[in-house]
Amino acid sequence: MNTCCDYGKCTNGPDCPVRKQRIKEINDAYSNGYNDAQLGDPIEDVADTFKALIALIALVLGVFVICLAFWGK
Repeated sequence: MNTCCDYGKCTNGPDCPVRKQRIKEINDAYSNGYNDAQLGDPIEDVADTFKALIALIALVLGVFVICLAFWGK
């Protein structure tokens, strides 16, 4: 039984089996302390995100300095 319309949207509303399964997985993960779920700890990603942000800023500034060297006065 297909519960989605032609555009991939659920036609069952809150009774959608896919939505119920996702909610069950999230609730199980929460009740188990995220041990059994494949959910990562968002705090661990902050350092990597910050390093990527610094690298991106350095890249943009480097390109800006090179552009100034060629076309700026």
